[in-house]
Amino acid sequence: MAARARSSRYKVTLLGLGAMGMRHQRVLCDLTDRFEVVGGFDIVRDGATPSAPSPTGATAALYRLSSEAEAITAGDVLVVATPIPAHGPAVARALAAGRHVLVEKPLCATGAEAEALAGLSSRGRLFVGHSERFNPVVRALSRLVRTESVLAMDFHRAGPTRPSECGVLVNLGVHDLDLAAYLSGGEVALRGAVGNDDLAHVLLETSQGAVGHVHVDRTSLRRRRCLTLTTPHWIYEGDLLLHRLTRTARDTGVTSEVPLLLEEPLLAQARALADALDGGSIREIASGADGAAAVRLAEQATQLCSVSAPPASERRGSPR
Repeated sequence: MAARARSSRYKVTLLGLGAMGMRHQRVLCDLTDRFEVVGGFDIVRDGATPSAPSPTGATAALYRLSSEAEAITAGDVLVVATPIPAHGPAVARALAAGRHVLVEKPLCATGAEAEALAGLSSRGRLFVGHSERFNPVVRALSRLVRTESVLAMDFHRAGPTRPSECGVLVNLGVHDLDLAAYLSGGEVALRGAVGNDDLAHVLLETSQGAVGHVHVDRTSLRRRRCLTLTTPHWIYEGDLLLHRLTRTARDTGVTSEVPLLLEEPLLAQARALADALDGGSIREIASGADGAAAVRLAEQATQLCSVSAPPASERRGSPR
């Protein structure tokens, strides 16, 4: 067996030091053979930057950089975890400076902005943090269905979440719109959508002939992230919160548990980022084009929902 090429160690800076920024810091600091976290910047300057505890109990203090410009110039890779409206300008500036970028999903707030970012010519490479691709359930499914055709997909994502000015589909639905394309291996086209800024049902079809349904609801009091995927021989049912996957044979009805490799999605995504930058496979990690496709679909579905939305007085109330 050929020896694996020697991996590089990349200097990383963080832009945005909220909850997601701190999670990225933790996993990157755990991969000391692949990354060196050299600092971070957040426009909110009040208070000390918290340390990020690692699974081993260690903590890593984060050096506070003075500006976005310093965050861009100080590293090889910029991780963008700012509020969604700030994604696009920061990513564009980092790519223009020749930096590699990993930006939290969604890539940005609008389809036009997403397409422009994905089309930028740069010495740096653009990746999008669609970390659900690295959920143990999805990782197992992507291997199991690689040699089968996907006939149908059903995604449910619900639970109390703060409202977003981008709407629930751009903020949350992009996860499942991306998974629909990723798991089916084809481009996704919308066939209908109803809902509002808080909840929505989306019908879709892929270029490979699969049909699908995405349901997202930020007002639900019960957290639920699950999927059902049907192939000619199997029905797969996965719980992305409990990390459980079963499959049922369509001819016999016999159900069995699928063993999963339990690795934290953000950690697996960070490894995939390093491998991609080393010239390895980029199948798992979402590219800029993947992120743009998800935003474009979410925006189109949101527009369809705005046409079908009932009067505000008839909508379900949001949790207080």
